Amino acid sequence: MLLELNIRNIALIESLRIPFLSGLNVLTGETGAGKSIVVDSVCLALGGRADRELIRSGSESAFVQAAFDISSCPQAGELLSAYGIDPGDGVITVGRELSLSGHNLCRICGSAVSLSQLRALTALLVDMHGQHEHQKLMDPASQLQFLDACGGDDHAAALEELREAHSAYSAADKALRAAMADLSERERLMDMLRFQIADIDEVRPKKGEMAKLEAKAKLYEHAETIAEKIDSAYASAYAGSGRSLGAQAALKKAADAMASIAEYDERFASIREKLEESYYTVQEIGLELQDLHETIDHDPDRLARIEDRLDAIKRLLRKYGPNEEDVLAFREQAGQRLADLENADGRREELEASLAAAEKRFTAACAEVGARRRALAQDFCARVRAELTELGMPKVRFEARFTPRDAAHRTAQGADDVEFVISPNPGEPLKPMAAIASGGELARIMLAFRTVQNEQGGAGTIIFDEIDTGVSGRMAQAVGEKMARIAEKRQVICVTHLPQIAALGDSQFLVEKREENGRTETGVRLLDREGRAAELSRLVGGADGSESAMPHAFNMLEQAERRKKEIRS
Repeated sequence: MLLELNIRNIALIESLRIPFLSGLNVLTGETGAGKSIVVDSVCLALGGRADRELIRSGSESAFVQAAFDISSCPQAGELLSAYGIDPGDGVITVGRELSLSGHNLCRICGSAVSLSQLRALTALLVDMHGQHEHQKLMDPASQLQFLDACGGDDHAAALEELREAHSAYSAADKALRAAMADLSERERLMDMLRFQIADIDEVRPKKGEMAKLEAKAKLYEHAETIAEKIDSAYASAYAGSGRSLGAQAALKKAADAMASIAEYDERFASIREKLEESYYTVQEIGLELQDLHETIDHDPDRLARIEDRLDAIKRLLRKYGPNEEDVLAFREQAGQRLADLENADGRREELEASLAAAEKRFTAACAEVGARRRALAQDFCARVRAELTELGMPKVRFEARFTPRDAAHRTAQGADDVEFVISPNPGEPLKPMAAIASGGELARIMLAFRTVQNEQGGAGTIIFDEIDTGVSGRMAQAVGEKMARIAEKRQVICVTHLPQIAALGDSQFLVEKREENGRTETGVRLLDREGRAAELSRLVGGADGSESAMPHAFNMLEQAERRKKEIRS
């Protein structure tokens, strides 16, 4: 249930808090007062399109936040847990922040989430129906969704099996088609694969080999220079040259000199120790240089062999991958592909058997779902006809038309095209709703659908944004009573301009414009009984508070209360 809506800097709204209640909440107000702004704000919080034009003039950013009680929606709690968000006591917040710079931030319980995560959650909480939402009724795909939504857990399981069977059938068909395509050019492919495999096997590169070879090549290429520098370092550090002492001998001489005077001062003894340590260190370096010298090998033939090996590996990398791992992976895949082609006849038989099994499963799933939908449609259409009778269409004929598809055009939705057809008046043939239904009729059909669906469960909050367009008089009363019946089980929020519907509300909010500090602002306030009577008198066409209109408005409220008790008893 939607508990509260907070809006800041959206269109004509600077700051607004709307506390919604259970039951039927109606929002009324003069044309242009800002009812659509409130609806747009709700849509924004639910993950609707974020348009920077919504940001209030003069503001850099806008914010909308909705608070929900999800204690009766365990699926929402499970989804939040999957997001890593603790639902706490069951009251959560969802919100959006917009800025002129284009920054768009979605939050759930204060945590930043993706837009898709926000939409997945709010889809479980709110069912939104705008002024033109009933146009979906004219789309056969949406009609099928309406029908499937009325099925229970067994029907949902059958639909899932259908989707899985179709996926398995499509995969098996694709595999067989690929295999048959391979067979048509089998010899050419096999020759190419054999060449590629032999090309790689001739070199047999190893993972990381190229880097190691390049390092070795660099050593062999500069072997003379390296040996010369090692000899120079060895002479300077260890052996000495000519009359010059090596570093080791010089350090020994210095250490002996300091040892002769060490008894006179601790500082001299300390320096002697450091000189001796350096002497031994240089001695170790000298031995290492000597060992290094022995490892340096200037062998032009070996360098040539390394360069040849590098050229061979680079050639493979240019053809089969940027590194040795890619080349080896290509070799493995080519080997598997060649084996498949060499055993193509057996593989084809295996794939044909798999496709036959998948097709049998898919055909059975289509038949199961088709039979379920036909049974479901019979019950659904009977319920819709009953609701439409109460909505002033007593002679209506309403059916679901099933048109079988040929086998080649079956989809994950099944083997039938399903479309609702209707004849609102006696003597008229059944036609698709897009061909015959007026705006007022579509509004009543949508409400009939929702009334039937209400018995199957669904989102805890339903929002109707002026879906009563085109309805008036006695039909307006019937539409209002349907909403009041739905509101017995779910929270309903309805934007309306009809007094008959407004009177049936359990709570009524007035959306109004006012001027403050030289700017026009939209406000929303919950009306008390006197306020409701005044607003109803305006809706029926009387002057606010006039002696003639107010008694009629109070009478409407009293009659609406009695009617709601009858409806909900």
